[in-house]
Amino acid sequence: MRFGRTTAKKIVTVGKLRRSQIVSGSGCGAIVDMSKESVIMAGTDFWKHQENQDFLVYEENLQKFLGVDFFVSPSVKGENDQDLPAFRFPHWLFCPKCRRLAHEKKFGFTEKPKCKACNKELVPSRFVVACEKGHLDDFPYEYWVHEGKKCTGNSELYFETQDNSSGLESIIIKCKTCKSRRSMAKSFSHETKFKCFGKRPWLNDQESTPCDQEMRTLQRGATNLYFAINASALSIPPWSKMVQGELRNHWKTLSSLLNDKNTFCIVVKSIGLDKKCNCDADYLYEQALLRDRHERTGKEKSWEEILEDEYKAFLIGHSDDDDGEFKIRTEEVPDSLKDYIDQIVLATKLREVLALRGFKRINPDFDDNDNESFCKVSKNYKNWLPGMEMKGEGIFIKLNENRLKDWENKNSDYYKLMEGRMQTSMFKRDNFSPRYVLLHSLSHLLIKQLIMQCGYATASIKERIYSTFIDGENSSEMCGILIYTATNDSEGSLGGLVRQGEKDRFETTFLQMLESASWCSSDPLCIHSKAQGVDSLNYASCHSCNLLPETSCEARNCFLDRAAIVGTFDNRDIGFFRELMDSASPEEL
Repeated sequence: MRFGRTTAKKIVTVGKLRRSQIVSGSGCGAIVDMSKESVIMAGTDFWKHQENQDFLVYEENLQKFLGVDFFVSPSVKGENDQDLPAFRFPHWLFCPKCRRLAHEKKFGFTEKPKCKACNKELVPSRFVVACEKGHLDDFPYEYWVHEGKKCTGNSELYFETQDNSSGLESIIIKCKTCKSRRSMAKSFSHETKFKCFGKRPWLNDQESTPCDQEMRTLQRGATNLYFAINASALSIPPWSKMVQGELRNHWKTLSSLLNDKNTFCIVVKSIGLDKKCNCDADYLYEQALLRDRHERTGKEKSWEEILEDEYKAFLIGHSDDDDGEFKIRTEEVPDSLKDYIDQIVLATKLREVLALRGFKRINPDFDDNDNESFCKVSKNYKNWLPGMEMKGEGIFIKLNENRLKDWENKNSDYYKLMEGRMQTSMFKRDNFSPRYVLLHSLSHLLIKQLIMQCGYATASIKERIYSTFIDGENSSEMCGILIYTATNDSEGSLGGLVRQGEKDRFETTFLQMLESASWCSSDPLCIHSKAQGVDSLNYASCHSCNLLPETSCEARNCFLDRAAIVGTFDNRDIGFFRELMDSASPEEL
């Protein structure tokens, strides 16, 4: 990662980040603490490697959803000409020896941030201000210490702490020139208001139109200072086929030949594409026409359509392209689970593309299908976004639709309270329903059981919930979950997770999961609760029984209820698998 403004004559390397960090929590617009610098990751306007074919990533369905032509994988190779740029932020620094607090320009250093008077390395300011539209600025120390008035001379600020308290009241900002002094005690109060000037330090600019939001004081490392807005999609047929990948690599040449099949076939044979794909030129031509129709339609996809397409691909139960990126096979459902589970599909090979759409500050609420509800990673529209591809494996499970509908009808009012809380919360789901709560809770419980048997770390297993969008137009019925791994190294496809989906292993795993779910160390408080988690969006789910790392959960550990799986002590009927638990022998459980 390179450091400096666009006018900098010298490039300085300040640290290293993993590719997955840059596409998620440390992406464009995020403040990142390096070993000796605090920086803000620059927007994609300052990236220089997007024209290098080695960094381009494609996923046709995700491209349609996000309205881009391709994705660019962040460069982590270390060459200065391809490194990612970052700017120093905050600009206000203080000296730990003389305690001077000032803008970097006033310290007058040229390379490393050092105090000229003390020869000590400067420390980044602890406080910043931000608004809900994503604007970010240094904390206005001069305005704060002088309470909005002007200093009588050239202000010189100093930072000191008092030993009588460990709170904000112990942090004192004082002006050596006019003797003004003020603690930081009320700087975080909702009554404290700062004007927003629309500054965007990750883009090295300031918006021309006034911002109507008020700035809030935040700590530099606060978790609500940056919420990455990501979108991901699985590569599914036909685009996951090796043939389509090879056509994409030669598309500039082949797309101009579609009006002449003979010439197309001659060119394909001359470059050896038919032998590489192990198919004839006629089949390649048919696949090329399919790609051409897809690109010419221009129809955007919704998030609902992305999930429905993936769901249908799993329901097919097999793949006909061993060399492609989507390789699945159907596994027989154990006899004891056939009344509850219709289908088990083992995905021995998966490819997921994760893209960084933008980010939010303070409030993470956003609409999946609205590109204007969050901050962009560039000044103007670009036909690409930061993204990365990950390989993995997984287990897909489809529940019995008829049994699930009966359960929903019996418990249609049970989750009205949770739905009402969701409407006033910052966390929302377009496909929320009792069905979603059941599928989501089952996914969490299975993941917790699987990690004890397949050797993966908890954070390396993820979920994908396929639940019907009730309010969607022409929505397809969905009732499935995908538990999978996806990493950019070999750990994603070692086969350990898929083996747990085989008939005999899966039956044991599932029954042991039900046994574990039937009891929590926080019971009876947990199982009877209807107000746990963020904004009380969980019922019977706590850290002792059903919560996962946020890297594993698609809904920030919300909309969970263990009782939907096993029932409560006084209401067994709420448990979808109640009859299975009653019929299973003690040895099985």
